[in-house]
Amino acid sequence: MCLVAPARVLSVDPVAGSAEVVLDGAVRRASVALLSDVAAGDQVLVAAGTVIRRLEPAEAAELIALLALARPAPDVASRRDLP
Repeated sequence: MCLVAPARVLSVDPVAGSAEVVLDGAVRRASVALLSDVAAGDQVLVAAGTVIRRLEPAEAAELIALLALARPAPDVASRRDLP
């Protein structure tokens, strides 16, 4: 399963064709092959390790809030007796 998630661009390496992004609190590398004019500070969508779209700040905030609602509560996530 591939999850598309919002991320914030920290830096871009045009030679490598990649960007360093913060995705769900973790710093990761993502390809910018599909959207080469990405800049530090941009809010983007990342799918399968690739930046696929730039987001407006309000769009990014809305997606982050929706994803937070979809996460199970910590006490439920840690239970081993759930199917």
